[in-house]
Amino acid sequence: MADSNSNIIKPCLVQTAQGFTVSYREKFLYSKYNPSKAILNIIENLNIQPQTIVLCISPLLPYGIKKLSQKLPDDCIMLACEYESQLYKFMLENVKAQDFSNVKNFSYLTRNELLELGPLLSKKKVTLQSGFTLPQPGSFRRIMRLDFSAGSQFNADLYDKVIENATNALMTFWANRVTLVKFGRKYCSNFFKNLIYCADTGTTVPIQKYFASVEKPIIVFGAGESLQEGVDFIKKSKGKAGGFFIICADTALQPLIAQGIIPDGVFIEEAQNVICKCFIGTQNQNIHIFAGLSSVHSLTRYFKPEQISYFTTEFTQASFIDRFEKEGILPPKNHPFGSVGITAYYYANVFRKNASVPVYTYGLDFAYSAGRTHTKGAMADNARFMNSSRIKNDANFGAAFCEPAVKNGNMFTTPILQRYADLMMALRQAQGPQTQIQGPQTQKHDGVPELVEGQSQKLKNYLQKEKESLEELKALLTGEKQVPPEELEREITALVTEREYLYLHFPDGHKFVYTQSFLNRIRIEVDYYLKVLS
Repeated sequence: MADSNSNIIKPCLVQTAQGFTVSYREKFLYSKYNPSKAILNIIENLNIQPQTIVLCISPLLPYGIKKLSQKLPDDCIMLACEYESQLYKFMLENVKAQDFSNVKNFSYLTRNELLELGPLLSKKKVTLQSGFTLPQPGSFRRIMRLDFSAGSQFNADLYDKVIENATNALMTFWANRVTLVKFGRKYCSNFFKNLIYCADTGTTVPIQKYFASVEKPIIVFGAGESLQEGVDFIKKSKGKAGGFFIICADTALQPLIAQGIIPDGVFIEEAQNVICKCFIGTQNQNIHIFAGLSSVHSLTRYFKPEQISYFTTEFTQASFIDRFEKEGILPPKNHPFGSVGITAYYYANVFRKNASVPVYTYGLDFAYSAGRTHTKGAMADNARFMNSSRIKNDANFGAAFCEPAVKNGNMFTTPILQRYADLMMALRQAQGPQTQIQGPQTQKHDGVPELVEGQSQKLKNYLQKEKESLEELKALLTGEKQVPPEELEREITALVTEREYLYLHFPDGHKFVYTQSFLNRIRIEVDYYLKVLS
């Protein structure tokens, strides 16, 4: 029917021989003969696997909701989705008339929550507007779509995109879990070692001093083959390199120095010692190092404390990172981009004085030609020549002609590199040519970040408290501190869940489980981190 005041077409109930259907835009959204038959038949034949999120698209009437909930495994949830404005209002009105209190693991999404479903599934402790709390990340492995009515046809492309984003969020979580299992302990140990270094020296330069300070044009170098174009651009310019503020990724440092260009700053996020090869012979250069807290700690042997500034890359969502941040003892925090070149580009936009300062990029190709993956003189490029012989060609053709490499014009790329390229494009579009990208979360006063006085001592005190908490946990785990069993579980759980670095690298470490096997492994990690904090 049409509203007489606004001429807006609204959905309405239509009586049929076997129940109600919905009429909207001259269509029946359920069958006009037997409205519930189609969806009930679909649900009857469903095979729902564990750890599944069932997206119920356009459930305007309650047909099938309770039946679906009865087939739902305990570790699955149902989320009702409707984006069409008038249908969404109609759906909520019908919800109020129905009793869904006995429907387990079920909630309606608002239109905004529907659009943000992917990010919501990646966050911890998310409570929907309905009051339903989403389970923690890692609780699900797959998305299932179920169309309840023909209302899904009005925003078909949008629902496809929502499901794609939600699926990517789950895939990304589990892909990151693989990375954390392999490198999580290294990330966390570097995190603490670098914090201890900051506390002990007290002379590292806060990265906030560079925020909104650079007035010269900024050039960001990655280690892709287009780096040479940037070098040529600098050499042809009248002001030479001194006319630019030059930032590079760690792997681009050696190729730049080899051509007589000394960058002003180098970004590093790599946690493994192998990256130190990029800094051979650079100790006497006037280079400033911008290092992620989780980056390799041994780099501090090559440079003076006043040559180093730290930033925090949130390599995982964890309570211990949040605790340190709330205490105000962490450097500014940014989201993980996956590529140090993108991180350098992100901070270049934070460093520039205002939006009129241009930012140029070279070597951030995220693609490569056949036989070559990096620019000439990069660490990977030099390794090819060092490992070549009369019977082993120096070209890395395997990178171009094996799965999952794909050809893009005259260049090759991979799904991961393509993801980085898309992220880079998104950052460019987000900032635009005349706007400044928003920087990390910091305290600001009149546009200038405040630097906390006594930061070094504050950090020392907090690290000492962290050590004392680990000693208390050790006493509980070894029986040195005797408490009743129910209190023991409560105290251990409270200490461990706030310190994910003890277990996030376990294969099953996406959540804490109070079992003897899990506690035995944590007991070993406690000793390791006590040594680190000592």
